[in-house]
Amino acid sequence: MLSKLLQHIEQGKPVNYHKLLQLLPPVFYQQRSQLFKVSSRGVGKWQVQIADAQLFALLKQSALAPADRVTASLQGDSHQVSTSHCYLLLYHDALSAARPDVLLAGGGGSEIKLSYGFTPKKTLLLIENEENFFAYPTVLQLASQMLAQPLSLSNTDVALAAGSRIGSALLTPFLQQYTQIWCAFDFDAAGLEVFDHLVKRYGKAVQLVCPPDLSPWQSGFRVAAKPAQLDKAVQLANQHALYGLAEMFSSRKAFLEQEVLLTALGGA
Repeated sequence: MLSKLLQHIEQGKPVNYHKLLQLLPPVFYQQRSQLFKVSSRGVGKWQVQIADAQLFALLKQSALAPADRVTASLQGDSHQVSTSHCYLLLYHDALSAARPDVLLAGGGGSEIKLSYGFTPKKTLLLIENEENFFAYPTVLQLASQMLAQPLSLSNTDVALAAGSRIGSALLTPFLQQYTQIWCAFDFDAAGLEVFDHLVKRYGKAVQLVCPPDLSPWQSGFRVAAKPAQLDKAVQLANQHALYGLAEMFSSRKAFLEQEVLLTALGGA
């Protein structure tokens, strides 16, 4: 829209000056009096002349679709463009220290480059938040109990999902290596939305750490859920055939934050 208005100005056509000002990136809005000379041409129309050709050229360039976050920031919204680098914290059995390893992912033109120093297992456990991630042995034990299958660093890598960060396209080449991705997320609308996004991207390899029978953990559902979020959570749970979870949402009218699972292995 901004590019079109600037094109009309170059062609000498009247434009909606108020709309133009709304679309100007902050750095150019502050220099509007240096950029333009304005005169009225009727209701809602102004004749806008270019006062500084060099500054106008910079504005035209910035109005193009930004190629990177730096350019996008000059347009007043760096979030128009994804970051060019991403990192992932991981625990794996090749670690010699208690602290997690770091995977780095970055875009180099059309190619995404990964940097990590271990051989991935076939199974990955994604833990949503930091508190549980750094208590990963407990979460592995709990996930094993919920899924009725043994999970340990001998057969599973563990990564910090950090909410929606795990959805970064830069991590796709790494995550695609796994044949099984378990998601230990909060049982709430936000957690299920991230889970749903991962399923759409990686298919049936992605599953939620959620037992069919949640009654042993029902006391953990204690975060009051707003109606709209509750409806969304029930919808997503049913969509992914997590019927026990959908029923728990409906009966408890509450969500479960995964930190509560650290208080007592096996629930209350």
